[in-house]
Amino acid sequence: MTADLATLFRFDRWANGLWLECLHSKGWPDPDTAILQHVLAAQAVWALRFTGESPAAPPQVELTTKELDRVHEGWFSIIDRNDDPVVHYRRYNGEEQSLPLSEIAMHVVNHGTYHRGELRGLCLARGDDDFPETDFMLYRIQGSS
Repeated sequence: MTADLATLFRFDRWANGLWLECLHSKGWPDPDTAILQHVLAAQAVWALRFTGESPAAPPQVELTTKELDRVHEGWFSIIDRNDDPVVHYRRYNGEEQSLPLSEIAMHVVNHGTYHRGELRGLCLARGDDDFPETDFMLYRIQGSS
């Protein structure tokens, strides 16, 4: 679709990967683990909606690098399109909706950023300072692409 969306999804994969490593090293604390699972499940459900499926509940996702890669590879194949189709889907409550793929993709990345900020806040509230910094500018400064 656009190079900008591809950059944002590469950033998202990088940031989610850092949090996956962090939570693994901490022994999978709650509610942190549930929050990261929520992020990946949301990414998976939006990808399913693009294919015409509208699950009644979020899919179960494992917090593994393999699953993280699978979800992100799915998104890379979706945004690699040269068009911006309108996606028709049902929300969990059955309500029918339609949005352009580009807006859904932006939502997916922003949703992840929002919840990684939530994870950071939980760590700070516990006095925990060994969490990853996953700011987009840091990603770009470090030369990630």
